[in-house]
Amino acid sequence: MNTELACFVSAHGYGHATRTIGVLQALQQKIPDLKTTIFTSVPESLFSNSGITFTYHHTITDVGLIQRDAFTEDLDLTLEKLGKLLPFKESLIQLCADRCSSCQLILCDISCLGIEVAHRMGIPSVLVENFTWDWIYSRLPEAPERLLAYVDLFAAYYEKADYRIQTEPVCNRQDCDLSCLPIARKWIMSRKKTRELIDSGNRKIVLISMGGIGLDLPFIDRLAHYDDYLFVIAGHSRNGRYGTNVRFLSSTDSLHHPDLIRASDLLICKSGYSTVAECLQSDTPICCITRERFAESSILENFIVETMNGTILDQQSFFAADWLSTLPDLLNRKRAPIPINGGEQAAAYICSLL
Repeated sequence: MNTELACFVSAHGYGHATRTIGVLQALQQKIPDLKTTIFTSVPESLFSNSGITFTYHHTITDVGLIQRDAFTEDLDLTLEKLGKLLPFKESLIQLCADRCSSCQLILCDISCLGIEVAHRMGIPSVLVENFTWDWIYSRLPEAPERLLAYVDLFAAYYEKADYRIQTEPVCNRQDCDLSCLPIARKWIMSRKKTRELIDSGNRKIVLISMGGIGLDLPFIDRLAHYDDYLFVIAGHSRNGRYGTNVRFLSSTDSLHHPDLIRASDLLICKSGYSTVAECLQSDTPICCITRERFAESSILENFIVETMNGTILDQQSFFAADWLSTLPDLLNRKRAPIPINGGEQAAAYICSLL
């Protein structure tokens, strides 16, 4: 009999999807005949080159926080979408349950829909998280009362999970069945090969990544004055070049993001889980831009400073490009990569349940 499981993945950014991929890659190595059914509205293409065997169902599993850009949320639109999705309709739960009929377990990051489906089917659910939506909503500055009304609903959904895996850096420590290191996707190609594909030559690569969300950069013209560096800007609307030392990569570009981080000499990013976890596998120096309104950001930023010897920039300094004059110092903040990908720890635990 084949081993089958389902994954319900939040589409808030790409971090929950990439973390799920990290777990599934490790599971696929341990269970070669593993078959996975994925429910999410994250594009199927993100999963396609990961080496996992899966069936994909485009499903709105979660709302999270709707963002206008990498640093600004849209609370009105978030409330509108929450009102349409929650509480989950019986027809949606049953449709998903029918599509999971041969699964032995449901993995949820951090979508509560999967917990409800597992509860309906009478099979185990495993919640993977470093934060949950009830914790996020309760800490939003100036959160409207209508949003806070969802805190208790989410807490009740999460309480139904049979097992909980918390991944570092954890925002709200609770009793859990496994506490593991950060989970990241595996590399696909060598650092040398990736640098050749980017055509970096002898230049230092500075990767600017906002976790798949595009962002207008007012300092773009100033980068031409630093021609010893190749600035690679990920998450743009399309691929292209600007001058001789700036390259844009769209969120659908075939270059694997963990490979890009590994090939770079410096990563400049917002404080997002997946980018931090993928950087942690390498020895690439990291410079993080603060997101003051996001509750998890301070946890991630402390982790970057204390564990990764990283640097923190406020948004004003980033957009003013004050960091350009300090590039040599930023590139010199070396550290050792972590010895274990948390995906291996999570996979070993899930195997014990299966």
